[in-house]
Amino acid sequence: MAIISTAGLARTFATKHGSVEAVRGIDLTVREGEILGFLGPNGAGKTTTLRMLTTLLAPTGGAATVAGHDLATDPAGVRAACGYVAQSGGVDTQITVREELVTQGRLYRLSRARAAERADELARDLDLTGLLDRRCGALSGGQRRRLDIAMALTHRPK
Repeated sequence: MAIISTAGLARTFATKHGSVEAVRGIDLTVREGEILGFLGPNGAGKTTTLRMLTTLLAPTGGAATVAGHDLATDPAGVRAACGYVAQSGGVDTQITVREELVTQGRLYRLSRARAAERADELARDLDLTGLLDRRCGALSGGQRRRLDIAMALTHRPK
């Protein structure tokens, strides 16, 4: 089964100097269990493509499905099926790792108790257990990236 499939996926931005083609007709298929890496120079459209595939940015052309969910007609299904770690991260530096993970669980409609259990599971799996009571702002870069990954896995995406 294709976990990601695109056909002619495109994104054009309007600027004051005209339009800019950020992504020009990507066709790709990623099967379940495969790993795909996007490589290319700055401005090649890598982040724009990922933002489209996670419904953070609407395509201006083409079509795509993620885990069987169409980007255009089932964006909620796409978001439920995938976890996304942005390149700049997104943690609240003023709260603890535990609070951040529980909050993420609550955003995915887990009960407070289940969100706390899931936070403990993710902390154990990503070597964050000893950091649960530390403020996110006090984490090293690598610890913060592990927390970003934990947050993306909270809802058990495909």
